[in-house]
Amino acid sequence: MFHGPQQVDGDEDTQIGVLCRDVLGDFESARIAHLTTGNGVAVELFEFDDLEAFEEPDPKQPGYFHFCVIDPNIEELAAKIDERGGEHHTDVWELFPGQEYRMTYCKDPFGNLVEIYTHSHERIYSNQGDY
Repeated sequence: MFHGPQQVDGDEDTQIGVLCRDVLGDFESARIAHLTTGNGVAVELFEFDDLEAFEEPDPKQPGYFHFCVIDPNIEELAAKIDERGGEHHTDVWELFPGQEYRMTYCKDPFGNLVEIYTHSHERIYSNQGDY
């Protein structure tokens, strides 16, 4: 079922609102769309209403923002990134309360954001409805 992009207000206290502030910093509002291809490649699109620059990373700038890998043991992978000169950047998040889908963000040694999901995008976001 197609739900279209999800609207997220930067000051809302919902699960997705708090998660987005942890990752993106302060923002007024955003629309987020998750797309996947038949072979499992996923693309996330972010559209922000407020275009003022904010702290690094800056997802409001055109181009590459982050990449995502899938690993069922995200804590272990985040610890390896830390040990090798990177940084565990955000908390580990349960994407939908009461479900097994979790994610976190790290920075590699060069400062690039690495998103780690426990499951594929199509499995996580299928039939979830609104965040």
